[in-house]
Amino acid sequence: MAHWMCTTCGYYLQSSAPPERCPSCREGCAFNDVTCYRRECGGEQNIDPLVVGSTLKILKGGPQLAAKPTPTHSLDPLPLVKILKGGNAEEDLKGLSFWPIPEIDILKGLNEEQKRQIRNLGRIEHYEPNAVICTEGEKAHTLWLVEEGRVAVESRLVVGLQFPVSIVGGGQAFGWSALVSPYVYTATVVALYKTKVIAIEQEALLSMMRATSPLGLTIMENVASIVASRLRAVELALSGMFRQTS
Repeated sequence: MAHWMCTTCGYYLQSSAPPERCPSCREGCAFNDVTCYRRECGGEQNIDPLVVGSTLKILKGGPQLAAKPTPTHSLDPLPLVKILKGGNAEEDLKGLSFWPIPEIDILKGLNEEQKRQIRNLGRIEHYEPNAVICTEGEKAHTLWLVEEGRVAVESRLVVGLQFPVSIVGGGQAFGWSALVSPYVYTATVVALYKTKVIAIEQEALLSMMRATSPLGLTIMENVASIVASRLRAVELALSGMFRQTS
């Protein structure tokens, strides 16, 4: 499915075709296709931050929208469909050893046993579409590994306006701010579809990383790579916003 962005308020959604009326501003407005068709984006499952920036530049009303923009998503989290309870991660993930373990970007370079140990620290959570999983500016205490589904990582460009930075799917992670001081989420993450994740609490993972230095170093190197990718996306979005019209 393609990625669409409202040219009136900046609302973002993913669907096969844009809606006739924007779900956010309720206007019958045009939507820009912000799907990435460039090779460097990694495929059409991702957004093109350069086109996102260009779309933000032409929002109806121009620069005046920066004062009182419409948020991309409500920041009120929707309820979880289900969280496996009981407080026993081993029971929550019972049978996991028989499942294929996808390559998780933040765990790249670790052996299978190390990956399994980290996953066993967590609990399984399920989110409905449009559920806000974490919010930019909140204290970061959880890292999530995506098992199924897809989420949008959104950043605040100006007060009240969120724009999509990246799409995170199965085999990827979000919430890395839980591992890096000052431990504050730098983006809002919203479920695009029904999404299954493994939620790992900060202190449990940091304790394991401190106890095993090579493991900790590998994870932090992967975090640095993710951060660099995020910064590049923001740079492209800003470039799209301020690029001179020919």
